[in-house]
Amino acid sequence: MPSPRSARLLSRRFLPYFFTQALGAFNDNAFRFSVMFLITYRISESGSGEIDVLMNVAAGLFILPGLIFSPMAGHWTDRLDQARLARWLKWTELGLMLVAAVAFWWQSVPLLMLLVFLMGTQSAWFGPLKYAIVPRHLPADMLMRANGWVTASTFAAILLGTLTGGLLAATGERATLIASALVIGVAVAGVVASRLIPAAPPPGRLPNHVGPLESWAATWRLLLAQPSSLRQSMWLISWFWFVGAGYLTQFPRFAENVLDLPADGATGLLALFALSIGAGGLAVGYLGGSRPPRILAPFMALGVALIAIDWYRVACAPNPALWRIGIDVALTGLCAGGLVVPLYSHLQRASRPAQRARLIAALNVQNALAMVVSSGLGILLFAVVAIDLPTFFLLFGGSGLLVAATTWWRWGGIWPTHRTQSR
Repeated sequence: MPSPRSARLLSRRFLPYFFTQALGAFNDNAFRFSVMFLITYRISESGSGEIDVLMNVAAGLFILPGLIFSPMAGHWTDRLDQARLARWLKWTELGLMLVAAVAFWWQSVPLLMLLVFLMGTQSAWFGPLKYAIVPRHLPADMLMRANGWVTASTFAAILLGTLTGGLLAATGERATLIASALVIGVAVAGVVASRLIPAAPPPGRLPNHVGPLESWAATWRLLLAQPSSLRQSMWLISWFWFVGAGYLTQFPRFAENVLDLPADGATGLLALFALSIGAGGLAVGYLGGSRPPRILAPFMALGVALIAIDWYRVACAPNPALWRIGIDVALTGLCAGGLVVPLYSHLQRASRPAQRARLIAALNVQNALAMVVSSGLGILLFAVVAIDLPTFFLLFGGSGLLVAATTWWRWGGIWPTHRTQSR
């Protein structure tokens, strides 16, 4: 028989939401990589330069709405019944995927690019709800386990979505039909799951209605008004996305240029990293208790840094030991998952219910900016400083030393002993 805690995760209080967000995360990535496959397939005769430009444009169009719309989405998530909002967003996703089927059939790159932007917009609106609704249906002592499952499903969705493009490449002319059926089917399943989410009406006093520009200013004023412990947790989460984005971007080149692996080898590294993050999140959720030791955050950041040093030493050897690299990749993912899940749980516990979605929206903007900075810094390091790939991983992972030292110095504020805000 499942334990009472496990039974809660299997109940209607969590399971419908879990499938709703997991299916949405998969569809985001499956659709985006399906579009990238079609771009490659359609214009392969035009030269790789145009393909590279369109690939980067597609990636940018998906991230841009998070920067633009997240603050407004946070305000509306705090104003509306969050279960009803989830259903509206899933119906929106289904509508977009029906249009995507037409775009795939026409093989219209401009329309698909527009849909990438609109799917990014839908995801930006779902982002604040993703973590804000969990404390509405589960008690505080269940947040760690629930967030572990959410983190694991998110990175599994990223992995499966990435693999979708490669699988489509093997289907030839049937690729567009298969892609259309896949994204529509997943969207329908998400609509069905969302209808089972229990009601989550807005708690307490509703925030004032604000427009797009006002929402930015209001969100940042709210962020600056929070205790320093809460802001520190949010910056640590953004550091996680900064390092993770850098690692994921460079894995294919690292596999090919340093490890001399075929394309499947790069996919293997991506899979190992993503699954390890999920495993780390699940492990800390089940082993860490309802509130893990406050010293955990600096230890996890320090672990990422120390592993990066070993990674650098192995990668610089004349014949890098593949098994050692695999262990380092897996341990990095475990530490990263063990870092981010307690931080999200702390954010949920320490934030006021009536403000929680807006704080998560501010965090989503921070995370998007962190990934943009990660990409820009990578370009600078390779194009201007001309570093090699092992040094890149050493610098990005080694930044955990600074994070760990700073966190250790202020570790008493990261897991405050005062009561969670409840109003």
